[in-house]
Amino acid sequence: MLFGWFFACAVGITLGALVGSSATLKVYFAPMLEALRPLPASSLIPLFIAVVGLSEGMILGVIAFGALWPLLLSTIHGMASVEPLLHEVGSALAMRKRDVLRKISLPNAMPDILAAMRLSLTISLILAVVCEMLTGSEGLGQWLLATSRAFASAKMFAGIVILGLMGYASNALLNAVEKRLLRWKAQNA
Repeated sequence: MLFGWFFACAVGITLGALVGSSATLKVYFAPMLEALRPLPASSLIPLFIAVVGLSEGMILGVIAFGALWPLLLSTIHGMASVEPLLHEVGSALAMRKRDVLRKISLPNAMPDILAAMRLSLTISLILAVVCEMLTGSEGLGQWLLATSRAFASAKMFAGIVILGLMGYASNALLNAVEKRLLRWKAQNA
């Protein structure tokens, strides 16, 4: 789950920053993004199985694909919604495009990016459980499926509680990171 999420974060934020900061790239990539965005990642599991097989690579691919979209689209939106006046300030200070991206655009897009990271982590957890159930890989998803088939209700509900606690803990951790990274925003409010 975490490897797929980290991969989606790296790809989604990088591509989102490039597309969001370039009107030309936005024109070229917008139709493709709008065509692929509504596809549920779980519906592509059979395709991933056909291409990669029932393996850890398939699980990683499904998780990365599902978690990618919130990150990519939120980063594009965050980069595109930077106040134009800030870009003018960067030009007046003779900042290079790379420095404007790093020092102005990305920090201003950070609230959107961090919100998308929390959402995509939840998606990663859900897809990891679904893929484990389908592939028979060891993990909480397979354990939930096995306990439900054995009519071990107590163990099944314990697994559901563990799954909920994992989601809660990961969200709380990302929330703490978000508060730390965005403390400048609270100071300016």
